[in-house]
Amino acid sequence: MASWDDLVSYVRVRYEIMRQQDDELWFNLPTTGDRTQLVVVRQVIGDDGHTWAQISSPICRIAEVDLAELLSLASVSVVGGVASTDGVAVFRHSVPLGDANLESFDRPFRHVANVADDLELKITGRDEH
Repeated sequence: MASWDDLVSYVRVRYEIMRQQDDELWFNLPTTGDRTQLVVVRQVIGDDGHTWAQISSPICRIAEVDLAELLSLASVSVVGGVASTDGVAVFRHSVPLGDANLESFDRPFRHVANVADDLELKITGRDEH
């Protein structure tokens, strides 16, 4: 079983942390070629009282894109989905902390970063996030 503190330690050893707050970590992951993608992991408490690691990665500013196209492109992902945070479309997925071992987080980190990067490239043609 993993705790938030365990996850923070795990991430700090494997990735260069760009920003850290009590319940939040920001770091970059390489995707394809020279592209990188910002990943934000937050500790959140679900309606059931259990602790989750919410993993998100920015795609684009909502005002600058066709949302119907973005949602359609995002629908092919097996897990996760598009959400809006402060006017930015993000790809987001959550993993329950108590049910996971630490090594199992690399896969969802990479999945979220890769999907967000692919969506960003298809929607904007840029690498800003």
